Amino acid sequence: MKSYVFLLLLSLASFAQTNKDYTKILNHTVPGEKVFLENEVDRKPKLMYGENAMYRFLSRNFKFPKSDTFVSEIVCSFIVEVDGTISDIKVVNKVPENYKKELFRVMNKFEEPWYPAFKNEKQVRCQYVLPIKINSI
Repeated sequence: MKSYVFLLLLSLASFAQTNKDYTKILNHTVPGEKVFLENEVDRKPKLMYGENAMYRFLSRNFKFPKSDTFVSEIVCSFIVEVDGTISDIKVVNKVPENYKKELFRVMNKFEEPWYPAFKNEKQVRCQYVLPIKINSI
């Protein structure tokens, strides 16, 4: 039952807005060219098949870890590189370590290409913040 609720929420999460403001670099440590924020670019990075494809993938592959702590949201941050790959995946909010490990495992399996961000008609690296809302019955 939890997986169905998770699937439903991940499908609908793309329509939900988060109240937090992620307008600063969130401790990304990947060396290379400058990393831009989503509000600094002319065109934000996006998934080739849409954000719903990522939520569907997450809902099918994320296995709830055993934990006494209820997690209602996991906020994930990563860099979308100019070649369409993602790097430096981080969990921004405070969640149990086993949830972080599971999210890293699933995100590293996700292979759908991204369209990179553009600034001044040039492809640039960009930080992307992905809030994942979880409800339980």
